[in-house]
Amino acid sequence: MKKRTFCNPVNINYRYQRNFFSRESADPLILIYHDKYFLFASHGEGYWISDDLVKWDFIKVDINKYPDFELYAPGTCVVGDRLYITFSQGGNILYSDDPFDPDSWVNIGRPYGWHDPAFLYDDDGYVYVYEGLGDTCLHASKLDPNDNMRLVEGPVPIFYSDYENRGYDRCGDNNEIERMPSLEGAWVNKIDGKYYLTYATPGTEFSTYCDGVAISDSPMGPFENCDNSPTVFKATGFMRGAGHGCLFEDKKGKLWKIDTVSISVNTSFERRLCLFPAKIAEDGKLYTNTLRGDYPMYYPHETDDPFTQCDAGLQLLSYGAACTASSVIDDDHSPACAADENMKTWWSAKSGEAGEWISLDLGGCYKVKAVHINFADQDIVDTTGRDNGFSYKYTLEVSADGICWRMLTDRRDNDDDHPHEYFEYENASFRYIKLTNHGQVPAGGRFAVSGIRVFGDSVGKAPVKAPDFTPIRDEDERNMRVMWEKVPDAEGYFVRFGVNENELHTHFQIIGGTEVNIRCLIKDVRYHVTVDAYNKGGITRGTVTKII
Repeated sequence: MKKRTFCNPVNINYRYQRNFFSRESADPLILIYHDKYFLFASHGEGYWISDDLVKWDFIKVDINKYPDFELYAPGTCVVGDRLYITFSQGGNILYSDDPFDPDSWVNIGRPYGWHDPAFLYDDDGYVYVYEGLGDTCLHASKLDPNDNMRLVEGPVPIFYSDYENRGYDRCGDNNEIERMPSLEGAWVNKIDGKYYLTYATPGTEFSTYCDGVAISDSPMGPFENCDNSPTVFKATGFMRGAGHGCLFEDKKGKLWKIDTVSISVNTSFERRLCLFPAKIAEDGKLYTNTLRGDYPMYYPHETDDPFTQCDAGLQLLSYGAACTASSVIDDDHSPACAADENMKTWWSAKSGEAGEWISLDLGGCYKVKAVHINFADQDIVDTTGRDNGFSYKYTLEVSADGICWRMLTDRRDNDDDHPHEYFEYENASFRYIKLTNHGQVPAGGRFAVSGIRVFGDSVGKAPVKAPDFTPIRDEDERNMRVMWEKVPDAEGYFVRFGVNENELHTHFQIIGGTEVNIRCLIKDVRYHVTVDAYNKGGITRGTVTKII
């Protein structure tokens, strides 16, 4: 069976970090080199290569020889046949003429110390670096790749945060904290003669972690903020927060955004990676499609237009399923957490011993196309590195009646250390699914799961209608409240809004409720709003758009 779909978060071998008591990877970038995708991320101890943007093979670097690969926030560019990389925390510039060989890197120092750097090789023959972390301002500098990356100009200020006018610049899981954000994660692409700057705000630990976008006619700025910011936003749903990454073209020339996802429970730096389709629309603005961005999507090369065709159309069958388990560590980690569509909560068994299990009752026998298993870190030992031999060993069994079980997936011999496993099936049909541990949990933790997510074809009919709704903008124009009537057969709603009525891609997903307080707007900007209803039968799109 050829795999055709994948599901965020990106399923790589996330590394445990010292004093984090959890896995972590963040601040990613992707580029194409010799027809291969290269993925770099913070604290990686190496990097990944791929043919399809889904299956990644890890290349380990000798940290004793190249300690910069232990630093945060890489930035890269390709000049000729040479790949350059640098890092945050004042990282050096290294280059390789054969990055498939992890021993080929050459350290050439740095012109000055920087944080969260990004490189852009422009057609004038110079490399521009964009950097800044935590301050109110981002900076740009000009380097000469023909003279060992000598500093030619800069650093000069190019862009400022502004939480008093931009609601998404405020901190908090719903932008409710009136304080300066952590402005970071600059990345610049040159597209059709324009320079597009994406930047991360308000902070990596928040569900509202996002990317804004600004534009300039010059690589050295200044950059003017775009009124459709934030251009990457996903504060609700299973996977929350999406900021600090890079915009890149795939092999077909289609745009994608890879970003950082917030978990931030064991530590504020407990994070994952996510991948969304992007585009420059007819209005010249950058958009990303994060709607159902944590549902199954087609492989990037499977469709002609990933922005509109990436959603595989599968429906979530496991939300709110009745859950039972072999044991529970405490009330905060009940079995129900494995079916609540929130990666920041999880069920934990009392131990990490073989035999611990959790079972879901879907409430009916469904034809299932995919299962998404998301493991969590609970009470692990303090560890780091990549030579630990960690892996989850488990089985997935299914049943129609909860009595007679059959094997669906057997991973007892698994030796891959991947915490977000995704499986596709052709002819699976069941009501009950049980996940059982069969080995030592990585890093000595307890057996813990943040989500067992079951997907299938549409069941029944989509909601009979989208709701009538009322948007009310506050006196503080950074905020609006949207209320709607309950649709009897709806499971949840998508509130979509934006500055272009044809490009309503910023959204909130509300499960069960009938209102939402949105606090990420920009003052003096007009918005268009609509509300969709959905259930296991599909989505009923809002047919009315209201201006606020």
